[in-house]
Amino acid sequence: MLIVLLFLWGKTGQAQDITLKNPSLEGVPGQGKVPASWIVAMNTPDIQPGIFDITVPASDGNTYIGLHSGSLWPEAIAQELSLKGGRSYTVSMDLAFTALYAYRACYGNMAIYAGDAPGDSAELLWRSGPFSHTDWKRYTAVFNPSKDYKYISFWADAGIPCDKSAYGSVVLIDNLSAFIREVPQVVISTVRTCKGAATGEATLKLLSSSVGKCSYKWEPGGQTSSHIEGLAAGRYEVTVTAPNGTSTKAQVMIEETDLKNELVIRPSPCNGDNQNEITLNTTGGVPPYRYYFNGSQHPAYVGTFKELRPGSYTVIVKDDHGCEDKLSPVQLREPEPLLVTAVNVKALSCSDTRDGRITLEVSGGVVPYSFSLQPGSWQDNNQWSQLDAGRYYFEIKDKNGCHTNGNTEVPRNDRTCAVYVPTAFSPNGDGVNDLFRARVNDDVSAFRMTVYNRWGAVVFDSTNPEAGWNGAQEPNGTYVWVLVYTDSKKQARKQTGPLVLIR
Repeated sequence: MLIVLLFLWGKTGQAQDITLKNPSLEGVPGQGKVPASWIVAMNTPDIQPGIFDITVPASDGNTYIGLHSGSLWPEAIAQELSLKGGRSYTVSMDLAFTALYAYRACYGNMAIYAGDAPGDSAELLWRSGPFSHTDWKRYTAVFNPSKDYKYISFWADAGIPCDKSAYGSVVLIDNLSAFIREVPQVVISTVRTCKGAATGEATLKLLSSSVGKCSYKWEPGGQTSSHIEGLAAGRYEVTVTAPNGTSTKAQVMIEETDLKNELVIRPSPCNGDNQNEITLNTTGGVPPYRYYFNGSQHPAYVGTFKELRPGSYTVIVKDDHGCEDKLSPVQLREPEPLLVTAVNVKALSCSDTRDGRITLEVSGGVVPYSFSLQPGSWQDNNQWSQLDAGRYYFEIKDKNGCHTNGNTEVPRNDRTCAVYVPTAFSPNGDGVNDLFRARVNDDVSAFRMTVYNRWGAVVFDSTNPEAGWNGAQEPNGTYVWVLVYTDSKKQARKQTGPLVLIR
């Protein structure tokens, strides 16, 4: 809710008027004099015209006051009356400037002070600001004394430096209003309208009880009560009329509610745990907020919803004024199941080795994965080697800590540890004996197989025990192979022999 404190003025009732005596400033022209009912507040004000060759005619009646001030010589007039603190007043006057008033001047500038003695400038009530017009112009001052005072004074304000003389400010003053009128103080509170709708409200309250029961008229719309509603966004003006015929105007702005929702989704860490979470961070509008989740007619007052299954959810947010924000459907998803898609096992090569190997293939969850072969520690690598024969239990976890597990058997080939090399092969594409390669029944390292033709040229060379020679581009005939490796007992071995290629 927006509350606007407005000081309204216009014609006000007699009960609020403070009478100004001799407001036309009528007297006998003279230097250092003031009219009847007025008091010299500072130095030597003059009753004009005719003093210092001032010939400007009065704007009302026959005479007026001339004030000529410098920083060290302020001039002012005052009147004794009763100003009440915490109230608002208005007074009007005619002001003019003359560029030559015994000395050359730069500007006019009127200041009104309140105090408890004629020359007391305890509180600045109003300042006209500098002006240079030499014809009479009407000024209206509105002011709010902070405490009770006994005097009001009118000064030529010389606060701005002048490069023409030491007396830079000249003010001619005439035709003050007959009353210093108390201005009704009004509080207007507003309620914003929902965006794109007409739900705004405005309520006017008079703080001055002495004006009696007032009437109201709002535009646009023509409503006549102190409270109006059903307002679209925009500017509205109210005219307040008191029983004695006084009236004034004020304007207020009805703004749109900017109800906003920041959507934060925390997805389930693991498949199937139904721990999805939706949080709405709501701003704007009028708290408290109500959240209608997934079609429910019973609102929640906290915008966090937990333990949600995957799927589509709807949320409508309403503020305390009934404005709503309907969010687009929220899609909640969870990670794919963490699965072991393949377990690749290499059996022990022969009776006397420990070269078993397990390799896992994993999908789903949230990468990266971690792997453990119980009761071992966690590792990033999905493979374990140099394993003995037996059953092994493994566990996998993803980035979110979701787990899966399984087990597998690493078998042992019960055979003599050795490397066997054939003496012939027939690469004719029949799928039988098409490749020449060693049959490795051992846990070997530093493996190298090389094949030479009859002239000693290398026709095949590999360090991979699983690789073989297909004899492509080579004719039938006899070749020589040389094999070097280190066996499972860490003995360096070298084998060699003939090879017949037959197609």
